[in-house]
Amino acid sequence: MDRDKLQYFKKRLLKDKKQTLNTIENEEDNGLHSSLQGYYSELSVYDNHPADIASETFEMEMKFNLEENEKRHLEDINNAIEKIEDGTYGRCETCGKLIDIERLEIIPYTAICAKCSEEKSTLPLGKKIDTRPVEEEKLNYPFGRTFKDDSRFNGFDGEDTWQEVARYNKTNEKKKALDWYDNNMYDENISGKVENVDDISSEYYKKTINPDEK
Repeated sequence: MDRDKLQYFKKRLLKDKKQTLNTIENEEDNGLHSSLQGYYSELSVYDNHPADIASETFEMEMKFNLEENEKRHLEDINNAIEKIEDGTYGRCETCGKLIDIERLEIIPYTAICAKCSEEKSTLPLGKKIDTRPVEEEKLNYPFGRTFKDDSRFNGFDGEDTWQEVARYNKTNEKKKALDWYDNNMYDENISGKVENVDDISSEYYKKTINPDEK
């Protein structure tokens, strides 16, 4: 790439860098790093269920994500400027080929070519799900993964442990036949009735009126 083109992209990157820094500064000035009390009218949120402050929590998390996105964008810009200085700008980090000028016009801070970017984004869904960080291979209990059905592991793993204890959560009563924690065990009234007399069947009630009737 000739010197004029490099200077052209450097000016664009410096302009983008200035805008990104202003965005980060504005986010910090607008109370991004304040506590959750800044988003909530009460003095304390300690005794509230997370669902009670869902909107406030979402707003706070969203602002943190926006700031993190801007910081990553700033890092990409700085890396691109460094490449201009050392003469490696415009070359794909993955395959080593030159990046098309058209792509650099749209994304001047990009580090990979369009082909490598497409291959990276079209990773099969199954592979995305099964892909785990390599650090997990060295993690031991209780921090390591214990569900090992995706490997050739025949031992007693975490899933077997869950199945072993989950069977105690089952019930044979039809009105409580729910195979999860919400099986009415802790409910004062069972779903489908208001008072205890609602459990009395019509046949039993008729027998109390006419004891001789069978």
